[in-house]
Amino acid sequence: MPKQVRLVRHAESAANVGLATTTPDSIPLTDIGQRQARALAQSFTSIPDLIVSSPFARAEATALPTAQRYPDTPFELWAVEEFTYLNPGRFSGSTQADRKPHAESYWESGDATMIDGPGAESFDHLLGRADAMLAKLADQDAQDILVFSHGQLIRAAAWRIKHGDHASSQDLMREFRVVDVRQPLRNCWSYKLVFNGFRWTVEYQLDASGQERFIDGFCTA
Repeated sequence: MPKQVRLVRHAESAANVGLATTTPDSIPLTDIGQRQARALAQSFTSIPDLIVSSPFARAEATALPTAQRYPDTPFELWAVEEFTYLNPGRFSGSTQADRKPHAESYWESGDATMIDGPGAESFDHLLGRADAMLAKLADQDAQDILVFSHGQLIRAAAWRIKHGDHASSQDLMREFRVVDVRQPLRNCWSYKLVFNGFRWTVEYQLDASGQERFIDGFCTA
């Protein structure tokens, strides 16, 4: 039986609604996000074999209602946190609007090896973490896995499946950004991945209620 993995983006966070934040790992969910997380937990129609979460507060808070609904399912924290490409120390107390021109400059550079400063990582490092996540998922005995993570890490995993070792060229880094901006992964939306023992495929997107949605530029099916 093929392994099925659902990569779920966290619920609405303070940063998503334009509030100022301090460190990337401490951004909380909004009240709406808390309600989204509870609704998401009730939308699952089968008991997962494993629940995984990013250690970032907004992802863990999204995963918690699902972990509480399935208390007998193992719940683990993995290094599937969001891509932090701007130096956190320079932007403590800033909003997304404050960071936008710096973010646009970063992506326009197309430099997959650039590290903006302490606490930041390169695009190549993001792809490496996506590879590590997929390898770890493939090695699990669990066959039905939920992973609560973040938009760009989820997109990077799908991107890596689609492009393989060619995913880190300058043109592809810029293309990643174009697709991510044009078709953003919404809060509590997800990708369904399937591993057949040899290779991964991205089957489709799911909305917050579990309904299948369009195949976007990151998918392979």
